[in-house]
Formats: sequence, structure tokens, C-alpha cells
Amino acid sequence: METTLSALASLMDSPIPLVVLVGHSRTLVVSARQSVAWTVTVSEEPRVNVLPRRWLDVSGVKVRETWRAAIRAVIGVLVFRPGISQVRDWQDIGNWTRNLMARKIG
Repeated sequence: METTLSALASLMDSPIPLVVLVGHSRTLVVSARQSVAWTVTVSEEPRVNVLPRRWLDVSGVKVRETWRAAIRAVIGVLVFRPGISQVRDWQDIGNWTRNLMARKIG
């Protein structure tokens, strides 16, 4: 079993992964070539696919650092793009941030 897990880890940790772990209620090992059904395309050129809800691990548990990084990325867009009309003032951003950080699920 240890040899299998070691081989699997090396296939996942290579610069271009050959397999990916997917699923939330049940973990599956999927060939990278077949991962399109499990991923979201975020860029066509160069083609970049990512796992949706990256802040959740394969068990459905929130990965705190990834969740915080996602929140920081969204807040960065809001702060550095002042023309976004949905944000009326800085207090809105603060309230929104506190609400996101208080959530128990991703």
C-alpha cells in the first residue's frame, strides 16, 4: 500500500500532473487527460484548468489558507477596481469580508 501511495504522489506532484484527485463525497483518482469533466477552464491560451472550489479538500473540509487566499484575491479586485458599482463604500467591503470569514462552509 505504501508503494502505491508513493507512486500516486509522484504522479500528482510532477510539474504537469498525470493524475488528479477529484470528488467530494468520494475520492477518485482520474487521469489528467480525463479531468476536463472535473475541472473548470479559466484560460484558453494557454489552457489552464483548475479544480472548482479549491478551498475544499477531497473530503469537503475547508482548507483555511486557500479560502483566505481566495478572499484576498476577490477583495483585491474590489479595492483596485474602484469602478465596480456594487461596492458603495469601504464599510461594504468590511461587512462583506467579515461575513465571508464567519462562514462555516466554503
